[in-house]
Amino acid sequence: MALTYSSFENSKQADSLLSVYGYYRALLSIALLIMFFTRTARGILGSSDNELFFITSSAYTLLCFLSLIPLRTTKSQPGTQLMFFMLLSDMVALTVMMHASGGLGSGLGFLMLPTVAAGSILVAGQLALLLAAIASICVMTETLSTIMLLGRGKDAMFPAGILGILLFATAVIFQVLTQRIRHAQELAAQKVSESEQLQKLNESIVKRMRTGILVIDSKDEIRLINSAAIQLLGGQNPEKPLAIGRPLRLALPLHQQLEKWRGYPWLRTPTFKGSRSTSELQANFTSLTQGREKQTLIFLEDTRTLIQQAQQLKLSSLGRLTGSIAHEIRNPLGAISHASQLLSEQNNDPNSKKLLDIILRHCQRVNQIVENVLQLSRQKMPEFQKIWLLQWLKKFRNEYLDTQNKTCVIEIESTTKDTQIFFDPGHLAQILTNLIDNGLRFSEKEADERWVKLVISRDPIADLPFLDVHDKGPGVPEEDINTIFEPFFTTNHDGTGLGLYLSRELCDANYASLNYFGDNADNCYFRIGFSHPDKLLPRPN
Repeated sequence: MALTYSSFENSKQADSLLSVYGYYRALLSIALLIMFFTRTARGILGSSDNELFFITSSAYTLLCFLSLIPLRTTKSQPGTQLMFFMLLSDMVALTVMMHASGGLGSGLGFLMLPTVAAGSILVAGQLALLLAAIASICVMTETLSTIMLLGRGKDAMFPAGILGILLFATAVIFQVLTQRIRHAQELAAQKVSESEQLQKLNESIVKRMRTGILVIDSKDEIRLINSAAIQLLGGQNPEKPLAIGRPLRLALPLHQQLEKWRGYPWLRTPTFKGSRSTSELQANFTSLTQGREKQTLIFLEDTRTLIQQAQQLKLSSLGRLTGSIAHEIRNPLGAISHASQLLSEQNNDPNSKKLLDIILRHCQRVNQIVENVLQLSRQKMPEFQKIWLLQWLKKFRNEYLDTQNKTCVIEIESTTKDTQIFFDPGHLAQILTNLIDNGLRFSEKEADERWVKLVISRDPIADLPFLDVHDKGPGVPEEDINTIFEPFFTTNHDGTGLGLYLSRELCDANYASLNYFGDNADNCYFRIGFSHPDKLLPRPN
């Protein structure tokens, strides 16, 4: 029969219990030896044979201390042979000392109960009952030998039988308790394992979600934050990193939104821009209560996805509208234009010609507005491609300059290498054509030079590429900055006011942003902020 540990063997508890039992044996042996020498238990210890008790207790004490050495020095689990040897040696030593002390009446036989109890916990299965049987045999053997050899103690048979029953009962009871504890530990370990797996799964889901997630405690300190939230808020700032345990004040715009929500929780907070981020963000707040601590769950969403959905609805409505009114506008417009041309050919009066030219010019302007609106309503879904921006801009510059009748200077500068974007090439060409047309026109008016500069760079914190369009124009007046992207806003009498609006709509469709920056005429520019080519939001089908 193989000697094995019980189910505790795979845990540290078996080693701990065996060590405790080893120290118990050492203390017990020392206590018996001291009581023998000091005559504390005079008439009990060694009452029948002092010399046998002294030799046995001394040998037992030495053996107990020697058995502590492998328990302290062995890094791995102690051998089952050592454990079984310790239990058997206890039974034999206690039996001999009980015999030298006058038999069962000395009470030393009851010291076998802790030995059998420890064996029932440490030893698996039927071996625990074997230990109880060995202990019972030792007690019965000592009692019989006393009766047969010494001719006394005949009345000790019944107490010996009772002690044997107690030993077996102890073994059974501790076996049952061990099994229950074993089952409880296995169940607890299973629950812990499931909890750890669920925690890892939740962490993986939160980490991979494109929605930013933060958990804030009552002190406005971050308890949880995923990488999407860090990117949406503008990326990591080495000086003020967003991490667990850090205050939310480091992301001041979001902290301000949180304060507004706390004051008016029934109102939807407005969109905002994160630090060093050009994207509009929408924050949604939910209260969490864990015990006495109140926490706040924050969801951050990039509004470009919502804008894209709204754009589809808007284009659908606009398409139906323009389809119904284009015919009604173009027919009378064409008649007016044709009539004015006929009058211009027949009338040589300079004053009349001037008025007719005004009519023709505004007819062309209205026609261009209709064309732009129709183009906007017919806008197709972007055909995304990965574009190496620097090479593409050089090719675009050559094609653009071929269409110009006047001398133009378009400089291209790149502060990064191998910048790649995910964009519709046709849409990008349309956006840049509009921005460059505006830049060349205003540069010519202000500096008498048709000049534009394109600068490719990358945000070091958000790790997102962007393209700046500089010119030598006077810049946008401060009172007009918030309205330049609205439809039909223009400062040019010949313009339609749809160029920048259309350009921003195309940027939104490609998950990009178009913004104007500048505090003076020498530092004004338009910036196209691109999404990461490998971390895009969900793309339209």
